Amino acid sequence: MPQEEVLSGGERVRDAWWVIGARDTAQDLLTTRRAWLRGRRTGRPALVLSFAAPGTSLDASLVVGTEIDAELAFYPGSQPLRALVGERYGTAEPGTPDGTSVQGFLDEHAAAMTQDPWLDRWPATLENMRLARAEGGDLYVVDEAGDALPLRMGDPWRLLALSGGGPVTVSGEWSPRGLRPLAAWHEDEGTVVL
Repeated sequence: MPQEEVLSGGERVRDAWWVIGARDTAQDLLTTRRAWLRGRRTGRPALVLSFAAPGTSLDASLVVGTEIDAELAFYPGSQPLRALVGERYGTAEPGTPDGTSVQGFLDEHAAAMTQDPWLDRWPATLENMRLARAEGGDLYVVDEAGDALPLRMGDPWRLLALSGGGPVTVSGEWSPRGLRPLAAWHEDEGTVVL
């Protein structure tokens, strides 16, 4: 669907959007950036994609750890997630997103899957998470209730150093393979992009 059609006819939602994570992937000669947003008032997730061919740059206007007042235009779908940034109001400000517990996240993900059973990724923002290592060496985020999600990451040291054994807010992409952390927030350290 052409971007012009989405911007003119797509569902428009204005909110203060936290930029909770971004991930770049390269395939053949195309680089893709997935920027994940979450609305402060609506709690709604959004995915903004940008693409770059060799010699061109990706959209760098959505900075992880900031909050933007903007109107997003959503692509149609059974579970509208992909969006374009329409109008922006003001400048981006630093901000720590509100998160949820593991059970709250799993409930949200289950509701999304009932709308679109083919979802392969879903954004997660989890607060008051501690890191724990299982007997086999796998790393998990664990909430205050003791519920846990497996982490899927190559080098956990930045996240381990940031948490220092204390609670952090973690955002990432959830897939059937686990949670790939994208960013974390600590009350004393601010935002760390993982």
